[in-house]
Amino acid sequence: MIKKLLFSLLLLFCFSMNSQVINWNTDVVSAIPISNTERKPMLLLFTDDYSSKGVLEAQIFNTLDFALWSRDNVILVKLDLTDSPNNEFLERNLSLKKAFGVQEVPTICFSKADIRKERINYQLIGKTGYRPGGVKAWIANAKQVLSGPSDY
Repeated sequence: MIKKLLFSLLLLFCFSMNSQVINWNTDVVSAIPISNTERKPMLLLFTDDYSSKGVLEAQIFNTLDFALWSRDNVILVKLDLTDSPNNEFLERNLSLKKAFGVQEVPTICFSKADIRKERINYQLIGKTGYRPGGVKAWIANAKQVLSGPSDY
């Protein structure tokens, strides 16, 4: 009986490890002060209904490695480009997509920003997307993108 209970708990633990819940900000303006206070760049995920459940999410975002890395290194911001009545930030998100030169979704941009005189100034650090090789290869690439000069 105890063996069955321990086995069940082990299975439950393994399943919960693979389905990490990550809290994404959806409003970039509210994420900027958090980014500046914590002295971490923002990871801006440009996505829509069609691309949000793809390989990037399955192999990268839904892993424990990504959850731990992102917690320590970036502020997560998901910018929804879906044209729906529920998307209150669509105009701003489309404007950012154009400003950062994003051609296809999903695309990830690393950025810093500050707000002065009610105007937001963004600084693009770099861009990436899905990288073959799993989460470890993706994190290595993200570290390389973020290793540029920083004035935090």
